[in-house]
Amino acid sequence: MLQALRTFGRILARHWPALVAWYLGGEAVHQLLVQLAGFVGGLTTLGGLLLLPLAVAARLISYVAMYLTVQPSLPHAAPEGEPGPRRFAQAILTAILPFFAFSAAWGLLDADLIEFFRIASSIALRDAGYDLDQLGDRGGLVAIGVLPVAVLVIALAVRVVLARFGARLPSWTLVVAAYAEVLWTFMLFTLVGQWWANTKEWLAERSAAVWLDGVGDWFAANLVPVAALWEGALWLVGFLVAAVFVPAAWLTIAGVTYGTAFDETPPVLRRFAGASNGTVSRLVTIVTRRFEELWAAVALIWRGGPVVFGCLAVAYAVWAWATQVGSQAVLGIFGGQETSFWAAFLPLLLVAVGVIAEPLRVAIVATAFDAVIGRPEAEMGTRDSELDGEPGDLAVAGDLEHERAVGVVGKQEDGEQGVGP
Repeated sequence: MLQALRTFGRILARHWPALVAWYLGGEAVHQLLVQLAGFVGGLTTLGGLLLLPLAVAARLISYVAMYLTVQPSLPHAAPEGEPGPRRFAQAILTAILPFFAFSAAWGLLDADLIEFFRIASSIALRDAGYDLDQLGDRGGLVAIGVLPVAVLVIALAVRVVLARFGARLPSWTLVVAAYAEVLWTFMLFTLVGQWWANTKEWLAERSAAVWLDGVGDWFAANLVPVAALWEGALWLVGFLVAAVFVPAAWLTIAGVTYGTAFDETPPVLRRFAGASNGTVSRLVTIVTRRFEELWAAVALIWRGGPVVFGCLAVAYAVWAWATQVGSQAVLGIFGGQETSFWAAFLPLLLVAVGVIAEPLRVAIVATAFDAVIGRPEAEMGTRDSELDGEPGDLAVAGDLEHERAVGVVGKQEDGEQGVGP
């Protein structure tokens, strides 16, 4: 525990200005790109769709940068060499999928889509003289159809080609690969979200759903204890999500960013890695490496043990409470204002709170990650992420086992510094 507190303090003392700078930069670029995507979407929806994923990526890049910035101050997870642009790009590539999944689950993608549509539709309607028949491919309305599916398929095809021939391409192709990854992942979660929204709307109109709603209303009116039990269950689910799943999700993102690895590749992944030869083997290795790193990151949650994760959950709950209180205090200073005032200044006020809150969140999650890596029982460590082998040599199946002795560093430092579970 004392070692974790020292790590937490060291992160804040050494890296607070850099964390603030990365956070502010990410938020500024995110807002600018949303505005730009909305403006372009008012002229052509396709153009706006090609820009909007970059707004989400701006946030991703800022968080990846924050976690990599503090990594040298982690006793058990410090990088072996100086992190460079290639390491940064690889970490971004690896973190895209879990970060977008997290953003979709917590409504961040929906918020960006709504803002994009608001800006694009206002511009398109004004230019069309508020005649809906004159809109055409304008207005930023994203729905399941040929256009978004085509964007997804083309982006995924470009990503696969770059993954296949990455060893022969220059380093700058990592930027193209990252954009293709961001684009197809964004379109995938957007289409899934649209499908789920349409499915829920369809289900809500079915007679069975209407009957169930009637049953629920009857219980609420006539059986108060049952209704209270149901409300309590819903509260408990919300509490578990806030207290357990949210910090677990951030710990997973940190683990993917740092390139979490098992001391020994799990047998299932090892069999897949050695299942074939040649081109097929390379492609299987790509998939295997991705799932191994994601699996290893998720494994942090239970391999860290109940004490470490319990401390993370408590620390995160305190952070969330303090952030909420701080936001309410800042908003309360200005009192009642016109809608135009809040539309203009609310994002700036929330960013002002985030300048303090987000570096603290990164420090909490990074400290918990280092505590897990430092436990010999966890049998985990870190390695440089080499997703898809771009643009250097693509790892062969044997490389999955022999990256480096990831557990040795953690166990040796644990013995020297007396770090306990």
